[in-house]
Amino acid sequence: MSARTYVTTVGVEVHVELATAAKMFCSCPNAPQDLLPNRAACPVCLGLPGVLPVINREAVRLGLRAALALNCRVNEIIWFERKNYIYPDLVKGYQISQYVRPLGEWGWLTIAGDDGKEKRVTIRRLHLEEDTCKLIHARDEARIDVNRSGVPLMEIVTEPVLRSGREAEEYARKLRAILVYNGISRCRIQHGEMRAEANVSIAPTDSGELGVRTEIKNQAGFNHMRSAIEYEVRRQADVLDAGGELRQETRGWDDANQRTFIQRSKEDAHDYRYFPEPDLPPARISTEWIEKERAALPPSYDAFVNGLGEKGLSRADIEALARNDALGFLGLAAEDRADKTVLFAKRLVKDVFSLVNSTGLPLDDAKLTPRSFRQAVFLLEDGRLNGEGFRRLLETLYREGGDAEMVAKSADLLVERDDAAVEQAIARVLAEAQLLVAEYRSGKTAVRNAIFGRVMKELRKKGNPKAVGPLLDKALETPGRD
Repeated sequence: MSARTYVTTVGVEVHVELATAAKMFCSCPNAPQDLLPNRAACPVCLGLPGVLPVINREAVRLGLRAALALNCRVNEIIWFERKNYIYPDLVKGYQISQYVRPLGEWGWLTIAGDDGKEKRVTIRRLHLEEDTCKLIHARDEARIDVNRSGVPLMEIVTEPVLRSGREAEEYARKLRAILVYNGISRCRIQHGEMRAEANVSIAPTDSGELGVRTEIKNQAGFNHMRSAIEYEVRRQADVLDAGGELRQETRGWDDANQRTFIQRSKEDAHDYRYFPEPDLPPARISTEWIEKERAALPPSYDAFVNGLGEKGLSRADIEALARNDALGFLGLAAEDRADKTVLFAKRLVKDVFSLVNSTGLPLDDAKLTPRSFRQAVFLLEDGRLNGEGFRRLLETLYREGGDAEMVAKSADLLVERDDAAVEQAIARVLAEAQLLVAEYRSGKTAVRNAIFGRVMKELRKKGNPKAVGPLLDKALETPGRD
């Protein structure tokens, strides 16, 4: 425990890979996880002499969508700069990024602060850039996979207004949900599609100044970031209590030992020698484009979440969705069908989360998409799937993906909707189960369940219970029975 009291200040930088088909400045596919190493590489990715980058309009559109969803001021004229630094994962020796005129500035989102009150977290800048290569370390060598180089990347930087690891974690979780909800990125942390870094400093409570900041790298998830911040606050307090001096530096996070470690001294902007990218002209974001994207946004994420309770979803279900980082997924599934939001939510909690538990596969790492989930639920609601078929279809989609209807057809899961075929199956079962039929007709109606089960088995579990039940009851009726 520190002998003095300190004020903690945290700023968070988040990098998000955008959900585009192609890379930021070339036509290589944006599919770093789906291809063998170095299969999505071209002269532009490698920065070979004489090549010319071209801005990916869809990446700009998604960045614009994010800026609007985060209440940012959009700069109508933007340009790119070269950010120069030498590191093994940067094959060109520089990164095309934005510095002077980013896409968006001075946005915000709200979280619950440590004092229990609503807190506005100011977003200083939102800019576009390209991702770097992936380094693969094996024994005493490092290998480079270029597939990720050039993937469209969006960086979102807060003002230093967060006061704890808990606030930083809540901010990052909510930011992820907003981006997923608005279809900007899947933000799969385990695939590097969202990466958060915290800048942490402490200063004596009565100083009125900011302390010397430390940037923490290597945070593989929200819990890691919170633990890293809390450790770093204790470390910095111990240094100051001992009369030491803090240095501006970059530290890594060692999750196994729950500690940070020194990597290098922290760079400032001038160390990167930014200058305008000579191969890319300034770009104009027209007012018409901005308003078109603003109109295309769904209701705000806060309004969507607050509306869940008003629509009748229980607090327990809302908390389960939040705990599984599934609120953004739900928003995408509901899309233009707000009347079905509660139905989708309950199916997520009941059926999808059971798959999360049974498979050990997190939702954001599964092949199930909001669109395929929505399709499957509608197949069930339309009576084209029964409960058993729905569960089997959902498991296939969760593990393997695909179009729900096509998968259901190929797996022969769609229910038998021909009344004549169902009646024939019932007739076969009644002929083979005459004893049960006799018991039923003598008044032992409880045996109906056994007869019903045999009919469903005869239909290879493809019958719709709502359709089979009335037909079975009709066949079981006896003339003149009271």
